[in-house]
Amino acid sequence: MLPASTPLATDSCEEVNMPDIDWKRAQPLPKAVARALRANFPMITATGIYNDRNVAGTNQKSSHAEGRAIDIHLNANKPTERLVGDELFRILMDAAHATGIDNIIWNRQIWSTRRPTIRQYTGVNSHTDHIHVEFTREGSQQRTLHLLELKVAQLRTGLEELSSQQGNLG
Repeated sequence: MLPASTPLATDSCEEVNMPDIDWKRAQPLPKAVARALRANFPMITATGIYNDRNVAGTNQKSSHAEGRAIDIHLNANKPTERLVGDELFRILMDAAHATGIDNIIWNRQIWSTRRPTIRQYTGVNSHTDHIHVEFTREGSQQRTLHLLELKVAQLRTGLEELSSQQGNLG
């Protein structure tokens, strides 16, 4: 495990020194995001944050090993879950700078603050069964969702309205 003052590859270029942080547990912002998403979207039945493991296919520690990444379990092969996943992918990109999100992977696509375009993801796991959201060390310590909370509420409201309209059509 890296010492707390060692920057990770996904962090900003500045050294992050947070000696009082317990990096062997889920961090505050990923926990808050998990709670908000499970509360608003019943099809999200699981979220995963802390897992002391390497990035699949490598010897490099995953951001999950520091509790600063979240996996939001949705299935891209189920139309409703794919719709929610696609919208969450967009919302997370929009809120990335305010919430300290470094990168997002979903359904064979990746977006990052370093390369802010959606591009093909060719890693070992295609991420068709979950959205992976990785926070910077500093971002993971935030305790409020900022813009993300509003965007989640807007998405939920829009889905409820769509569902209601479809019910009225049948």
